[in-house]
Amino acid sequence: MPRPPSPARSALLAPGAAVTRAGRWPGSLSGGLREGLLGAPWWMFLLVALTLASMSLSVLVIRSASGHQRTLLLLADTTALTHQLEALDWRAISGEPLDASFWLDLDRCVMVSRQREAELRRAAARENRLIPVSWLPLRPTLPPGVTLPAAAVTLGEYREATTQELALIRQGDRQAARELDAARVDPLSERLGVMISALRVRQTWDARVSLQLAALLGILTLLISLVTVTLLSARLRRSLQRARTLEREGQAQREREERDSLTGLWNRGGLARQYVHWAGLGPLSVVVLDLNRLKVINDLGGHAAGDAHLRRVALALLEVTEPLGLVARWGGDEFVMLLPALDAGQAAGVAGRALALLETPGEPLPPFAFGVSAVQGVSSLERSLALADAAMYEHKEGQRRDAEQRGGGRLGPSVEEFTSRLEQLETPQDVLGEGLMLARQVLDFHASVYLERTGEDFVLRELNGDLPPSAARALTERAYRAGTGLTGQVIADSAAHWSNDYPDHPGALDAWVQAGLKSTLLVPVRYGGRVMGVLGLLQFGSWRVVTPQARRLTEAVASRLGHTFERLQAVETVRSALQGGLLALGVALEERDLETAGHTARVVDLSAQLGRQLGLHDAKLDALRQGASLHDIGKLVIPDAILLKPGPLDEQEWQVMRHHAERGYEIAHRLSGLMPATLDVIRSHHERWDGRGYPDGLAGEAIPLAARIFAVCDVYDALTHVRPYKEAWSHAAAIAEIRAQSGTQFDPQVVEQFVALIEGSRHPDAARPTPDLPGTPDTHSGW
Repeated sequence: MPRPPSPARSALLAPGAAVTRAGRWPGSLSGGLREGLLGAPWWMFLLVALTLASMSLSVLVIRSASGHQRTLLLLADTTALTHQLEALDWRAISGEPLDASFWLDLDRCVMVSRQREAELRRAAARENRLIPVSWLPLRPTLPPGVTLPAAAVTLGEYREATTQELALIRQGDRQAARELDAARVDPLSERLGVMISALRVRQTWDARVSLQLAALLGILTLLISLVTVTLLSARLRRSLQRARTLEREGQAQREREERDSLTGLWNRGGLARQYVHWAGLGPLSVVVLDLNRLKVINDLGGHAAGDAHLRRVALALLEVTEPLGLVARWGGDEFVMLLPALDAGQAAGVAGRALALLETPGEPLPPFAFGVSAVQGVSSLERSLALADAAMYEHKEGQRRDAEQRGGGRLGPSVEEFTSRLEQLETPQDVLGEGLMLARQVLDFHASVYLERTGEDFVLRELNGDLPPSAARALTERAYRAGTGLTGQVIADSAAHWSNDYPDHPGALDAWVQAGLKSTLLVPVRYGGRVMGVLGLLQFGSWRVVTPQARRLTEAVASRLGHTFERLQAVETVRSALQGGLLALGVALEERDLETAGHTARVVDLSAQLGRQLGLHDAKLDALRQGASLHDIGKLVIPDAILLKPGPLDEQEWQVMRHHAERGYEIAHRLSGLMPATLDVIRSHHERWDGRGYPDGLAGEAIPLAARIFAVCDVYDALTHVRPYKEAWSHAAAIAEIRAQSGTQFDPQVVEQFVALIEGSRHPDAARPTPDLPGTPDTHSGW
């Protein structure tokens, strides 16, 4: 199927070439020929004039030669006529009887002689009008008075004398006839013969000269004609070449007017014309494509980034359509493909291949959405585009639904969605990790950096992305202060600073320039009323436009990071205050329960260490600390008689004592702000791994992990410290007892981690002498 020429791919690599027009473009090839011929030089017109003049002279000479030949024929006829008259004359004089045929022949000869006389006169007049060959110096001379008019007169006189002689014979006067013949007819006959002979010689010579002159003129005309034709042919070839060149340039100009200057694809006008051509050839499919993130790319990377993205899309579309069809840029972020002889499914496959070429793993939305309409028969372009547009919007909506269902931490197609995701990041680690990575990807920078204040210096804390090793060394091997380089300006001014061309910036540092830094954006991170960090985006190897949108987005990340640091400080302050209050309450409980001084503080610290080793973080560790501080709050409701009894408890007293875990849970539950894990420690720290604990008889992993952790730490501290009712155990004896209870009273995994923690930290009590190993610990120990 014939197809219009596709644009050169070089138009995509170097778009926007200026189009100039020198002078007037001819409308057609004939216009170019006219321009070439009208511009011919003067000598060409001279050659043409000489050719025409030579041809005209040749015609005149040929006509003259033709006249001479007719004159020769006339003279020959005249000679024959005189011979006939002489024959009649002799016949009459001889005395031969004259019959009617004689007189008929005589009348005929008289009539013919009159015709020849008239013809001789006309020949004389014609000779005077032709080229005067008589001017030639070599022309043969004639006797005086011998001319064509004289020949005509002599022929007339001879005819009249002969007629008179024959009239005398008719009258019977033959003697008078003979005398007339001798006196007048014979001299006239002789004179006429001489004159005719002389004229024949002259006319023959004139005819020969005319023919030779005609031949020479013909040769001259031929030569001039050949030169003229040769020059005209060369001129015509140049004119044709010029006309073709102008035609090609005109076609190229018309095509440029129908091309998009950025991508080299057809524009709206070109698409409309091509659609009319292709729709008339048979069925085709129209594909409308709409880019998903062009506005975001323009806002964040500038129009240079947007133009580069458009050219990348155009190249991908050309790759999948050539030589099947054509591609046009319909609007700012819209493209149209015409695919002849393909149905809707096949056209969708072509668009899908273009998606595969452009798609980047991890992007929330594909590069574009598309819709297809199949054209059968006569259909307007507007109708085909409307149908394809409708399908495209359905496809785009489906893409958005799929992105929402997938979810995840990736940046959506808009800055608003990025901002929403940023607001969900709660900790500095999340902002420096996920938030900064998202900002780097959206803004298309190579690397991100975070410098943290240490005294008066700012040192590297986070460095991520794709950057040269020299750049990493330049960042890690130095500290930054206010006033030094671009970073120092950010610290000193407490404001964002950036450079689209870092090597030319007045504050550029040699180490960064040598590392290949081309563009950068640095913003301060403020909390606590001062600049505490600097967050930066770095571009190596190529230049990057830092747009206002990019600055606002990076400042939002810095603001979020400062907010999380401030909140972390506030939470830490509240946590410290709360933990201090809870610890004070635990110490008060120690005093009432006659616990060893410092027991609460020790179990709080030891539980936190063991919980951290088992993988607990932040909130769960806080809950464990709070639970360790309040683990015996339920003993507030135990009567002093039972709680402070110096000896063993009886069964009824033991049942009352066993209720302190439940009662402590009920009391703590009324305190607002305590986390569920804190309540788990208070209620379940006397549960046993084998299920024989209290108050709920939980077994195995049904016991909350925080309670399992605290139980081991509580028993270890109770064993290794003096109580009123027992001596302190040695570290080794306590570890041996805890190991012995692994799998029955304690969680084996927690015991293993606890032993590793205690042995690794070389607990101070480990050097204490080991007393005799006691029997079953007293119930007051908290077991």
